[in-house]
Amino acid sequence: MRLILLGAKGMFGTDALPILEGAGHRVVPADLPEADITDPTSLERLLDAHRAEAVLNAAAYTDVDGAEREREKAFRVNAFGTRMVAKACADRRLLLVHLSTDYVFPGTRPEGYLPGDPPGPAVNAYGESKLEGERAAQGELPPERLLICRTQWLYGRHGRNFVDTMAGLLSSRQEVRVVNDQWGVPTHTSELALQVASLLQGGARGVAHTVGGGGPITWYDFARAIALGLGLQTRVVPCATVEFPRPARRPAHAWLRGEEVPPGAVRHWREALEAYLGGKGLA
Repeated sequence: MRLILLGAKGMFGTDALPILEGAGHRVVPADLPEADITDPTSLERLLDAHRAEAVLNAAAYTDVDGAEREREKAFRVNAFGTRMVAKACADRRLLLVHLSTDYVFPGTRPEGYLPGDPPGPAVNAYGESKLEGERAAQGELPPERLLICRTQWLYGRHGRNFVDTMAGLLSSRQEVRVVNDQWGVPTHTSELALQVASLLQGGARGVAHTVGGGGPITWYDFARAIALGLGLQTRVVPCATVEFPRPARRPAHAWLRGEEVPPGAVRHWREALEAYLGGKGLA
């Protein structure tokens, strides 16, 4: 299908573009300043110019701690902006694929969350803004023209992420302390793109959890795997979240369990990490 990719210059969008094209889609990449999801006129001009069949919204305010300071900005992009995208799609009878996050859940369930589990309440401003965005999209579009793809612990070559940060710390220190009481599953940007492509091919609608396979693990487990993958002997020490206070509270048990993506389209997080560290990519 002809697909407009909003947020095409971001960490996900940069990796997703060649994968979506490789899956047979004709992709129109769009990002600031030409495409502003908070500006209805900008959106309408973009959608009308390219006459797409679907929109993939990867545009978002993603600074979790920054959202505590810039709550209004986070809500303008993640909630109001999403509503504008959904409304523009509704007016043109387009399919909207909207990327969301595990942070829409409070993170109180060690067994994790399925797509059918009701979200909320979020524990930080970023999660609240993304949850409001989900609800806005659901309010503007009928179920047959909306797919919400929630993901978590995203990393890729074109943005700040845990893997690159940890690789730098592990290479420069003798010991690194990492929290061991937050659970989730790492997801490579390319892996996410492959899963979105698979869902589009299968005609999926509703809510899907598009994450790496093999979870849940903790950030400590992830850091140890990074050290092993880099062949580093740096000591990785587990610690509690309370030892590293941050402006935004993090959900402890927000593991996203997915059942919608075909098993063959989901790679184990270790396999994805090895490919990333080896510079092989996943496409």
